[in-house]
This record gives sequence, structure tokens and C-alpha cells, in this order.
Amino acid sequence: MKCQNLKYVLSAFLLAVPFAASANMVWPSLYIVGQYYSWYVILAGLLIETIAAHIFKKTSWIKSFGIMLATNAISALIGLLLIPLSGILVEFLTIPFGGGTFQLSHWILDYLCVMLANTCIEGLALNLIFKYPFKTNFWWLLGANAISVIICVFVP
Repeated sequence: MKCQNLKYVLSAFLLAVPFAASANMVWPSLYIVGQYYSWYVILAGLLIETIAAHIFKKTSWIKSFGIMLATNAISALIGLLLIPLSGILVEFLTIPFGGGTFQLSHWILDYLCVMLANTCIEGLALNLIFKYPFKTNFWWLLGANAISVIICVFVP
């Protein structure tokens, strides 16, 4: 393996270490990301977002499902890194207000960060891949993601 490739592999490995080492600090977002990849949450999220795409984009059911499958795959790949990072951001933002990781405010802020991150990633994917303008899709994507992500929080 070339030295340059080894550098990238080691960088990815070292980037993952803080997530495991500080799991107690970002626990709400790690809980959400853990649920985010369970089959029933994926299925429910795809169903909710396919219905929303069908209604708001006025496309066929098959095209709506294909669009949401592609954007959710991209969102899931990026979210694997972005969701725990958003949890760290929430922790740093709430330090001045005291409390701990398990406070209701942390759960709410983590939920809002994940919902907003998913919406932005999926909106950008819609724009780049399917040429649907981000601005016209933001609100229905936000609503669909609000429902999808709340499932991650409340369904064990």
C-alpha cells in the first residue's frame, strides 16, 4: 500500500476513535444514529418520504420511491459521520447552560440537528442528481424528515 493511501486509512481510523471514546458525551445522537440504521426505521422513513415525494413532486410511485431511495442512501452514508458530529456540536453549544448529556434540551437539539442535516443532504442530492431545486423542496423534505427522525428517537 502506498504511503499516501495508508495516510488516508489511518486518518479515517483516527477520526472514528473520538466517537467511540466519547460515546457518553454524544449519547443522544449516537442513540439516534443507532436507530437510524435499523430495518424498520429505514422502511418507515422510505415510506414516509416516498409518500411526500409523490404528493409534492407529483411523480409516479415508482419514481418517488427511486428518488427517495437514492437520496436516503446518500444521506445514510454521510449521516454516519455527520450525526455524531452534530451531537458533539450540541454538547459544545450547551456547555454554558450546564446540565448533562441526558437533558431533554440535548435530545431536542440533537433531534433538530439530525432532522436539518438529513433535509439538507437529501435536498442537495435532489438538486445535484435529479435537478430539483433545493429551495422548492426544503419544506416538504423537512416535514418528512421530522417524522422519520422522530421514529429513531421513540422506537426502540
